[in-house]
Amino acid sequence: MTKRVTDEMKKAAAVDLWNQLLDRARANEWSSFQDPEYAVTDTDRERVTQAYLDAGWHLDEIKILGERNRQLAVSAPITSEGVNRNSEVMLGRLVRPLMGGLSPTDRLRAEEAHFVVEPKAGPLVSTINVPMTSESIIAMGTHFTRYCGLIARAYVRTCNLQPFATGTLYKESDLRLKLRRNPDLLFYWWSIFTSYALTGTHCLTEFKPSTRSEVLLMEQMAAAMEIFALAHELGHHCLAHGRKFNALHDSRSEEFEADLFAVKLCETIERTAEYQEMQGYFFQNPYLWSGAGGILLLGSIEIFRKVKEKIFYNPRFDTHPEFADRADKIIHRNVLEIASYETRLDFCSSARNILRCVLLELEPIMRVWPFKELSSKLPDDWEVAQQKLTRSLVPGGLQDSI
Repeated sequence: MTKRVTDEMKKAAAVDLWNQLLDRARANEWSSFQDPEYAVTDTDRERVTQAYLDAGWHLDEIKILGERNRQLAVSAPITSEGVNRNSEVMLGRLVRPLMGGLSPTDRLRAEEAHFVVEPKAGPLVSTINVPMTSESIIAMGTHFTRYCGLIARAYVRTCNLQPFATGTLYKESDLRLKLRRNPDLLFYWWSIFTSYALTGTHCLTEFKPSTRSEVLLMEQMAAAMEIFALAHELGHHCLAHGRKFNALHDSRSEEFEADLFAVKLCETIERTAEYQEMQGYFFQNPYLWSGAGGILLLGSIEIFRKVKEKIFYNPRFDTHPEFADRADKIIHRNVLEIASYETRLDFCSSARNILRCVLLELEPIMRVWPFKELSSKLPDDWEVAQQKLTRSLVPGGLQDSI
């Protein structure tokens, strides 16, 4: 009996529940399945090619990248029939290093988790406990990795406004002034948050590929964000969150525990062969092991939430702690590790400082933007419509998202 078959047997109930959720999702108009009749037009291809050319890439490099992406999409394993194959590629490449970095004990628990691409929009990664079992579904939304890529690109471009002075040497007034003098970059941040708030997708954000000087740092930060998110949700599973009956349930404490599980796992992942294979090089990724990727993800989602709540008023009980508290615990988790603490402090502070300046510069726009006029022309909240699918089949237990 192969290991893959054995693993599938360990999560049989999760696989079965996911098939039910997937079948239900097909009838939901907000589900982000790929239209089988959709074909990329020549005009769209030309626009993408021109965007890469404008970013400084050569035509032969663009063709090689496109062919490589097509080959990966064709060979990717399928977790959810009908979703975008590129999302399946991204999930597969992330799960391998994630599992490779686990301790033997956590690896046994993780084998009861079923990783899937969820046909939902938004910057979503979530955990669904399977009732009456120790199994879980860890689902990554179809637009999550695109969101991370956009935020990472905007972050690197903001860092470049003030190189080496966004972390411990940072001055808020200097960075905010630089942002004001670069309105195109500030609008790029704004377009990311408003696009995801309005539609749950990147469709309203202009495609601006990374340049040669940006691409390494951008890919490192994006990978750090993506791995942290999946590691956080895997932490909920391995720590059996949401499964304790007749006990005090402190959801905020569980979020802190899952954050710390994730950053510890991020520290070990970088040394694995699976991670090096995923990246294709042997450079260190300080955004990964320091926890800076997690801070950028958590902080950017907080800004996304602030924008979205201006458009769709959705009163809900928030089970997640404040971003500032989560960031502090990530930054100061090992203050006695002198050799790495200063470096970690610098990278993590940079992520937090940049997000703070971006939010402060966006707040005046948020005060005058015609949110009421927009919301009156939109259908119901896309996120609420999507959540009803899961709640109908999983009435209890943990249904967490990052």
